Amino acid sequence: MTDQGDGENVKTKPPETFKIRIDKTDFEINNSQPTGRDLLLLAGKNPPERFQIFQRQNSGTLVQLPLDKTVDLTEPGVERFVTLPLDQTEGETATPLRNFRLSETDTETLDSLGLTWETIREGDIAAVVIRKYPIPAGYNCTEADLHIRLGPGYPDTQIDMAYVHPALIRVDGREIRNMSEVTFAGVKWQQWSRHRTAENPWRPGLDDIGTHLALVNHWFTREFVRLAA
Repeated sequence: MTDQGDGENVKTKPPETFKIRIDKTDFEINNSQPTGRDLLLLAGKNPPERFQIFQRQNSGTLVQLPLDKTVDLTEPGVERFVTLPLDQTEGETATPLRNFRLSETDTETLDSLGLTWETIREGDIAAVVIRKYPIPAGYNCTEADLHIRLGPGYPDTQIDMAYVHPALIRVDGREIRNMSEVTFAGVKWQQWSRHRTAENPWRPGLDDIGTHLALVNHWFTREFVRLAA
Protein backbone atom coordinates (compact mmCIF):
# COMPACT_ATOMS: atom_id res chain seq x y z
CA MET A 1 0.00 0.00 0.00
CA THR A 2 1.04 3.63 -0.47
CA ASP A 3 0.28 6.51 1.90
CA GLN A 4 -1.22 9.47 0.04
CA GLY A 5 -0.55 11.87 2.95
CA ASP A 6 -4.21 12.47 3.84
CA GLY A 7 -4.62 9.40 5.99
CA GLU A 8 -6.00 7.24 3.18
CA ASN A 9 -4.24 4.07 2.11
CA VAL A 10 -4.39 3.22 -1.58
CA LYS A 11 -3.56 -0.25 -2.86
CA THR A 12 -0.66 -0.42 -5.29
CA LYS A 13 -1.80 -1.80 -8.64
CA PRO A 14 0.04 -5.06 -9.37
CA PRO A 15 2.15 -5.12 -12.52
CA GLU A 16 0.45 -6.46 -15.64
CA THR A 17 1.50 -9.98 -16.63
CA PHE A 18 2.00 -11.03 -20.24
CA LYS A 19 1.86 -14.64 -21.35
CA ILE A 20 4.24 -15.60 -24.16
CA ARG A 21 5.63 -18.76 -25.72
CA ILE A 22 9.30 -19.19 -26.62
CA ASP A 23 9.92 -22.28 -28.74
CA LYS A 24 7.65 -24.82 -27.01
CA THR A 25 7.65 -23.37 -23.49
CA ASP A 26 5.12 -20.94 -21.98
CA PHE A 27 6.35 -18.05 -19.83
CA GLU A 28 4.85 -15.13 -17.91
CA ILE A 29 6.63 -11.78 -17.91
CA ASN A 30 5.86 -8.46 -16.21
CA ASN A 31 7.96 -6.31 -18.55
CA SER A 32 5.77 -5.05 -21.40
CA GLN A 33 8.77 -4.08 -23.57
CA PRO A 34 11.51 -6.71 -23.19
CA THR A 35 14.53 -6.80 -25.46
CA GLY A 36 15.57 -9.79 -27.49
CA ARG A 37 18.28 -10.33 -24.90
CA ASP A 38 15.68 -10.34 -22.09
CA LEU A 39 13.61 -13.00 -23.86
CA LEU A 40 16.62 -15.21 -24.56
CA LEU A 41 17.68 -15.07 -20.91
CA LEU A 42 14.09 -15.82 -19.85
CA ALA A 43 14.23 -18.95 -22.04
CA GLY A 44 17.56 -20.01 -20.53
CA LYS A 45 19.55 -19.24 -23.71
CA ASN A 46 22.81 -18.13 -22.15
CA PRO A 47 24.95 -16.46 -23.29
CA PRO A 48 22.32 -14.75 -25.50
CA GLU A 49 25.00 -13.72 -28.02
CA ARG A 50 25.07 -17.34 -29.19
CA PHE A 51 21.40 -17.26 -30.20
CA GLN A 52 18.96 -15.41 -32.40
CA ILE A 53 15.32 -14.91 -31.51
CA PHE A 54 12.42 -14.40 -33.91
CA GLN A 55 8.85 -13.24 -33.42
CA ARG A 56 6.35 -15.52 -35.14
CA GLN A 57 3.62 -13.33 -36.61
CA ASN A 58 0.02 -14.43 -37.13
CA SER A 59 0.79 -15.07 -40.79
CA GLY A 60 3.48 -17.57 -39.72
CA THR A 61 6.30 -15.28 -40.87
CA LEU A 62 9.33 -15.04 -38.59
CA VAL A 63 10.80 -11.59 -37.93
CA GLN A 64 14.19 -11.38 -36.23
CA LEU A 65 14.36 -9.43 -32.96
CA PRO A 66 17.88 -8.00 -32.41
CA LEU A 67 19.38 -8.52 -28.95
CA ASP A 68 19.02 -4.91 -27.81
CA LYS A 69 15.77 -4.04 -29.59
CA THR A 70 12.53 -4.03 -27.61
CA VAL A 71 9.25 -5.64 -28.58
CA ASP A 72 5.90 -4.28 -27.40
CA LEU A 73 3.96 -7.12 -25.76
CA THR A 74 0.86 -4.93 -25.46
CA GLU A 75 0.37 -5.14 -29.23
CA PRO A 76 -2.11 -7.85 -30.29
CA GLY A 77 -0.56 -11.04 -31.62
CA VAL A 78 2.86 -10.47 -30.02
CA GLU A 79 3.16 -13.66 -28.01
CA ARG A 80 5.10 -16.35 -29.90
CA PHE A 81 8.87 -16.47 -30.34
CA VAL A 82 11.36 -18.96 -31.80
CA THR A 83 15.07 -19.19 -30.95
CA LEU A 84 17.93 -20.33 -33.15
CA PRO A 85 21.40 -21.38 -31.88
CA LEU A 86 24.23 -19.80 -33.87
CA ASP A 87 27.01 -22.28 -33.13
CA GLN A 88 27.61 -25.57 -34.93
CA THR A 89 28.37 -28.90 -33.30
CA GLU A 90 32.14 -29.35 -33.12
CA GLY A 91 33.48 -32.28 -35.10
CA GLU A 92 30.35 -32.60 -37.22
CA THR A 93 31.55 -32.87 -40.80
CA ALA A 94 28.71 -34.63 -42.64
CA THR A 95 26.50 -32.22 -44.56
CA PRO A 96 22.79 -32.88 -43.93
CA LEU A 97 20.91 -34.08 -46.99
CA ARG A 98 18.59 -31.58 -48.63
CA ASN A 99 16.76 -33.51 -51.35
CA PHE A 100 13.97 -30.92 -51.42
CA ARG A 101 13.30 -27.46 -50.02
CA LEU A 102 10.87 -26.53 -47.29
CA SER A 103 9.01 -23.29 -46.66
CA GLU A 104 10.71 -20.56 -44.67
CA THR A 105 8.38 -21.24 -41.73
CA ASP A 106 9.15 -24.97 -41.64
CA THR A 107 12.87 -24.33 -42.05
CA GLU A 108 12.91 -21.87 -39.15
CA THR A 109 10.89 -24.29 -37.00
CA LEU A 110 13.34 -27.13 -37.60
CA ASP A 111 16.40 -24.90 -37.13
CA SER A 112 14.98 -23.74 -33.78
CA LEU A 113 15.22 -27.31 -32.46
CA GLY A 114 19.01 -27.09 -32.45
CA LEU A 115 19.17 -30.57 -33.99
CA THR A 116 20.47 -31.94 -37.27
CA TRP A 117 17.65 -32.43 -39.76
CA GLU A 118 17.45 -33.59 -43.36
CA THR A 119 14.98 -33.77 -46.22
CA ILE A 120 15.16 -37.16 -47.95
CA ARG A 121 13.22 -38.31 -50.97
CA GLU A 122 13.03 -42.03 -51.75
CA GLY A 123 10.67 -43.08 -54.52
CA ASP A 124 7.37 -41.31 -53.91
CA ILE A 125 8.14 -40.67 -50.23
CA ALA A 126 9.34 -37.22 -49.17
CA ALA A 127 10.39 -37.19 -45.51
CA VAL A 128 11.89 -34.81 -42.98
CA VAL A 129 14.34 -36.71 -40.77
CA ILE A 130 15.34 -35.20 -37.41
CA ARG A 131 18.40 -36.70 -35.74
CA LYS A 132 18.57 -37.34 -31.98
CA TYR A 133 15.05 -36.10 -31.32
CA PRO A 134 14.36 -35.93 -27.54
CA ILE A 135 12.17 -38.73 -26.18
CA PRO A 136 10.31 -38.29 -22.85
CA ALA A 137 11.09 -40.43 -19.82
CA GLY A 138 9.66 -43.92 -19.63
CA TYR A 139 11.13 -45.34 -22.83
CA ASN A 140 14.28 -47.32 -23.54
CA CYS A 141 16.13 -44.27 -24.88
CA THR A 142 16.19 -40.52 -24.30
CA GLU A 143 16.71 -39.62 -27.96
CA ALA A 144 16.03 -41.24 -31.32
CA ASP A 145 15.90 -40.39 -35.00
CA LEU A 146 12.42 -39.27 -36.02
CA HIS A 147 10.94 -38.81 -39.44
CA ILE A 148 7.65 -37.48 -40.75
CA ARG A 149 6.33 -37.74 -44.29
CA LEU A 150 5.03 -34.89 -46.44
CA GLY A 151 2.41 -35.75 -49.02
CA PRO A 152 2.44 -34.14 -52.50
CA GLY A 153 -0.29 -31.70 -51.44
CA TYR A 154 1.47 -30.49 -48.29
CA PRO A 155 0.90 -28.01 -46.62
CA ASP A 156 -2.72 -28.15 -47.77
CA THR A 157 -2.86 -31.86 -46.99
CA GLN A 158 -2.10 -33.28 -43.57
CA ILE A 159 1.02 -34.88 -42.15
CA ASP A 160 0.11 -38.28 -40.69
CA MET A 161 1.80 -40.58 -38.15
CA ALA A 162 5.47 -40.59 -37.12
CA TYR A 163 8.43 -42.95 -37.56
CA VAL A 164 11.15 -43.61 -34.99
CA HIS A 165 14.55 -45.37 -35.02
CA PRO A 166 15.47 -47.20 -32.91
CA ALA A 167 12.09 -48.58 -31.92
CA LEU A 168 10.74 -47.23 -28.64
CA ILE A 169 10.03 -49.70 -25.86
CA ARG A 170 8.34 -48.90 -22.56
CA VAL A 171 10.70 -49.60 -19.68
CA ASP A 172 7.77 -50.90 -17.61
CA GLY A 173 7.31 -53.70 -20.14
CA ARG A 174 3.84 -52.64 -21.25
CA GLU A 175 3.04 -53.04 -24.93
CA ILE A 176 2.75 -49.96 -27.15
CA ARG A 177 -0.28 -50.61 -29.33
CA ASN A 178 -0.64 -50.03 -33.07
CA MET A 179 3.05 -50.25 -33.92
CA SER A 180 4.54 -51.68 -37.13
CA GLU A 181 7.89 -51.73 -38.89
CA VAL A 182 8.73 -50.05 -42.20
CA THR A 183 11.98 -49.57 -44.07
CA PHE A 184 13.03 -46.14 -45.35
CA ALA A 185 16.44 -44.88 -46.51
CA GLY A 186 17.96 -48.24 -45.62
CA VAL A 187 16.79 -48.09 -42.00
CA LYS A 188 14.03 -49.99 -40.19
CA TRP A 189 11.64 -47.55 -38.52
CA GLN A 190 8.93 -48.05 -35.92
CA GLN A 191 5.72 -46.64 -37.36
CA TRP A 192 3.46 -44.91 -34.85
CA SER A 193 -0.02 -45.36 -36.30
CA ARG A 194 -1.59 -42.29 -34.73
CA HIS A 195 -4.05 -40.14 -36.63
CA ARG A 196 -6.00 -36.93 -36.32
CA THR A 197 -9.69 -37.13 -35.45
CA ALA A 198 -12.76 -35.27 -36.66
CA GLU A 199 -12.40 -33.04 -33.60
CA ASN A 200 -8.76 -32.31 -34.47
CA PRO A 201 -8.60 -32.02 -38.27
CA TRP A 202 -5.69 -30.66 -40.29
CA ARG A 203 -6.05 -26.88 -40.69
CA PRO A 204 -4.56 -25.69 -44.02
CA GLY A 205 -2.76 -22.39 -43.59
CA LEU A 206 -2.26 -22.98 -39.87
CA ASP A 207 -0.89 -26.47 -39.34
CA ASP A 208 2.63 -27.29 -40.44
CA ILE A 209 5.69 -29.29 -39.34
CA GLY A 210 5.80 -27.38 -36.05
CA THR A 211 2.25 -28.20 -35.04
CA HIS A 212 2.67 -31.82 -36.12
CA LEU A 213 5.78 -32.19 -33.98
CA ALA A 214 3.78 -30.84 -31.05
CA LEU A 215 1.20 -33.56 -31.76
CA VAL A 216 3.94 -36.21 -31.92
CA ASN A 217 5.23 -35.07 -28.53
CA HIS A 218 1.68 -35.43 -27.22
CA TRP A 219 1.50 -39.00 -28.57
CA PHE A 220 4.74 -39.92 -26.80
CA THR A 221 3.53 -38.61 -23.43
CA ARG A 222 -0.10 -39.69 -23.91
CA GLU A 223 1.09 -43.28 -24.13
CA PHE A 224 1.63 -43.25 -20.37
CA VAL A 225 -1.67 -41.47 -19.65
CA ARG A 226 -3.40 -44.36 -21.41
CA LEU A 227 -2.03 -46.72 -18.75
CA ALA A 228 -3.98 -44.94 -16.05
CA ALA A 229 -7.22 -44.93 -18.06
